Amino acid sequence: MMENGFLKGMLLGVAAGAAVDMALRTKEGKRTAAGRAMQTVTDAVDSAATSVKQSWDNR
Repeated sequence: MMENGFLKGMLLGVAAGAAVDMALRTKEGKRTAAGRAMQTVTDAVDSAATSVKQSWDNR
């Protein structure tokens, strides 16, 4: 059960990060410094989630 809760939390965080990133984009499609920083964080979380999932799959 703990693993499922962790994975759901990770996915929720990624979804929240994506929502914030979209909200920070300007109408022209350019991203602000905050948007780029949020994308960097989102990419790191995605990478960590993939790594955790792969380690669970290899058990």
